[in-house]
Amino acid sequence: MTTKAKLYIAIMTALAAVILAVAGSQWNAKNFGHFVVFFALAMVGSAMKIRLPGFKTTISTNFVFILIGIALFSFGETVLIGLGGALVQSFWKTQQRPKPVQALFNAACLTVSTAAAFSASHSALAMLGLNSLAAMMVLGACVYVVLNTGLVSLVISLAEERPLREIWSSCYEWTFPYFLVGAAVAGLASAAGHGTNLGVTLLVVPTMYFVYVHYRMRIVRAVLDSISSVSRENEAALAGASPVR
Repeated sequence: MTTKAKLYIAIMTALAAVILAVAGSQWNAKNFGHFVVFFALAMVGSAMKIRLPGFKTTISTNFVFILIGIALFSFGETVLIGLGGALVQSFWKTQQRPKPVQALFNAACLTVSTAAAFSASHSALAMLGLNSLAAMMVLGACVYVVLNTGLVSLVISLAEERPLREIWSSCYEWTFPYFLVGAAVAGLASAAGHGTNLGVTLLVVPTMYFVYVHYRMRIVRAVLDSISSVSRENEAALAGASPVR
C-alpha cells in the first residue's frame, strides 16, 4: 500500500472518530425499543452483500436502512447503523479475513458517508424551511451514493496507483442501479411508516432480499458473459495463429 493511501486512511479514521464522538454526545433515542429492532434488521441487511466485479469490496442492502434512519431516527442512531453495518459487512462470511486496515477503512467510510448524508439532508431542508420527506430522502440518497462510491474509489486509486476517474466510473456503473432501487424502497417505507409503523419497516427485509438476489444473479451473468467473451477471443486468436497445412 502506498504512503498516500495510508495517509488517506488515517485521515478518514480520524474524521470518523470525531463523528462518533459527536454522535455519542448528541445521543437521543426517543423510542429505544423501536431502534433496537430496526438496528437488528439493518445488520441482517448488511449480511446480504455482493462483491463487485473487479473490486475487492462489497455492497450490501444496509444503505437502505441508513436512508430510512435518516428520515426516522436521530443523528447518533443513524451513524450507529452505518458503523454496525460496516463491521458486519467486513467480517460476516468472508472468503478471506479482512486486514485490520481494510476493516478500519470500511467502518470509517460508512460512518463518514452516513453522517454526511444525514447532516446534508436535514441542514438543507432546515435552511430552506421545508418539511418534505421526499426531498430529504432524495438529497440524503444522492449525498450518500456519491460520497460512498467516491471514498472507496479514491482509496483504490491511491493504493493501486490507478486513475480515479476510471475506477469511480466503473464503481458507479455497477452500483447505481442497486442504489436507485434501494433508495426507492427506503423512501416508500419511510413514507408509509412515518416512524411509528414497525410492520411496514419489516417489509423492507424481504423486499431487499429479492432485489439482492436479482442483482447478484445479474452480476454473475455479467461475469460469465465476460469470461465467455474472453474465451472466444482466445480461441479465435489461437485459430489464427495455427500453421496452415
